[in-house]
Amino acid sequence: MKNYFPKIYHILICLILFESTILTRSSNAFIPRINEPSQKELESTSIQIGRTAIQLIQFGQHNEAIKLLKLAVKLNPKEIELWTSLAEAQIKANRKYKALSSLNKAINLKPKEESIYFRKAYIYMDLKNPKKAKFYIKKGLSINKKNERGYFQLGNAEIMLNNYKLALIAFQRSSRINSNFWQSINNEGLVLYELNNLKEAILKFKSALKISNNPEPMLALAIALFSSENKTIESFNLAKNALKSDPQYVSKNYQAKQLWGKKLQNSAQLLFKMEEMKKAVKDAKEKSQ
Repeated sequence: MKNYFPKIYHILICLILFESTILTRSSNAFIPRINEPSQKELESTSIQIGRTAIQLIQFGQHNEAIKLLKLAVKLNPKEIELWTSLAEAQIKANRKYKALSSLNKAINLKPKEESIYFRKAYIYMDLKNPKKAKFYIKKGLSINKKNERGYFQLGNAEIMLNNYKLALIAFQRSSRINSNFWQSINNEGLVLYELNNLKEAILKFKSALKISNNPEPMLALAIALFSSENKTIESFNLAKNALKSDPQYVSKNYQAKQLWGKKLQNSAQLLFKMEEMKKAVKDAKEKSQ
């Protein structure tokens, strides 16, 4: 894809920033005059550069996008979307601390924009710093108390901090705001399982699965049913379909990344050791390697 964007930021500067006009004519020689671009022109240019950078991000050209966006914020340092786009490119390029710095610039411009705080929290979660993540999630929720994804994120931070009861409260708030937010309903089930409330966990997994035929609640429900020593054949079928849809769930490490608790992970291993599951587990391991 690099062939489609050769030194594009140089081309943009040449095409947009500078305008040549003829000042005088002497002995058939022309002397060009370079006009200083107006602030309005600079702002317009920065937006165009930003749009090009977003395309580069979509094509996976994160480093090239960063170069363009750094130019764009120099031209127009008061445009919040340029700073958030720069942060997005930096996250994709695994420059998380640089992204935090860019988001700080955005916060300085618009301190009442809750999404920026949630974005910072996402980075801190990725950096395995749930305490810092929780701080910024709460900042975002103090601005907008009806943001279901904010409460979902808070619940995830509480899981990482082993605060399961607080996590459950956060997920329940999220689900109340948006009854179709299956991820939050599913995570209620994950927490309930860790709190030994198997019956309620099964109901939550079933509710999440009705909304979305996603492999996570499918496998979680299979494990919960297996643990209840009820509908064992159904649990095998659900587990096989889930592993076929997303073979990565065969791995405890992957389950941990999805914030599965130890009890659910251990129960998954017991299910996977059953004779009826051996082929499905073997196939999943081969596909996920």
